[in-house]
Amino acid sequence: MLINMFDTGIESDNLGDHFIMDAVWEAVRPLFPDADYVQTPTHRRASLAEISAGRRAAFSIVGGTNILKSHMLVRGNWRITPLDYMAWRNVVLLGVGWQQYGGPADFATRLFFRSVLSPTLLHSVRDLHTYEHLREVIPNVVYTACPTMLMLDRQRCQQIPVRKARHAVFAVTYYRPAPEHDRAVFNLLQRHYETVYFWPQQAQDTQYLHDIGVTGFVPIPPEVKEYDRLLEEVDVDFVGARLHGGIRALQHRRRALIIPVDNRAAEISISTNLPIASRTDIEAVERWILDPVPTSLKLPVEAIAEWKSQFVVGEPAAALVGAVR
Repeated sequence: MLINMFDTGIESDNLGDHFIMDAVWEAVRPLFPDADYVQTPTHRRASLAEISAGRRAAFSIVGGTNILKSHMLVRGNWRITPLDYMAWRNVVLLGVGWQQYGGPADFATRLFFRSVLSPTLLHSVRDLHTYEHLREVIPNVVYTACPTMLMLDRQRCQQIPVRKARHAVFAVTYYRPAPEHDRAVFNLLQRHYETVYFWPQQAQDTQYLHDIGVTGFVPIPPEVKEYDRLLEEVDVDFVGARLHGGIRALQHRRRALIIPVDNRAAEISISTNLPIASRTDIEAVERWILDPVPTSLKLPVEAIAEWKSQFVVGEPAAALVGAVR
């Protein structure tokens, strides 16, 4: 069987997209252990050769990023053209989100969803805000949380320390600037931790930090393997404005407090109890540091199992292809 993966990490300058794709592959590969895969980019328009390769697949999977919006043809995270309306069929969603708060999907967006998304297989979304928006267009949707959180079950959360760590990891989002508040959070971390490391999830984050006059941090090399190594080897808490940088810390059994800069972390927190605090509420950030509580996430385990169970491992490829067509 051939499966097409819409890959949000291809040509992305945001290392969070690579964290997402790691989790998507971890969820998908066990379901199709004998499948072959092709990959189609989402951050740029797919070439004719990439579309041709992807169309040979039995179906496609889009996983785990803020890729849907009310106006899909306008500066979306999925760079589509009218050609995509005709090119793709049997696309299945895995833990995707809805970009920003907006009104109902416009006509062109509704047409795109109804044209390319599978009308029979279940689609999964990562928060209830996305669920409500997508349910207005297609009925076969379940809420499963983000793929990056699927491993954060009760057992994994119980392994996350309750005590404050010796050191901290700080992160900012350069395109959502709030200099006064970002400086205040950093200064707070300097008071309460021996060392403050800085995770530059995008290259511009480092320049933004310099521009607002923040100094005295230890930079982490901007590579996934370097961040993973630090999380494995150093006693750290994560406090910062990078959703998937924080979830990556949780995956490595480190405490994490996400500082929302848009709707993503806020909506995920409503659904899952992901720890968040506004950067305008420095007292809440300090309470999390000084009065830590156990990390306890709520995952929709039944919906996750329902989405996975529609793909029966071990069945002949022809049977599954027939089901999705």
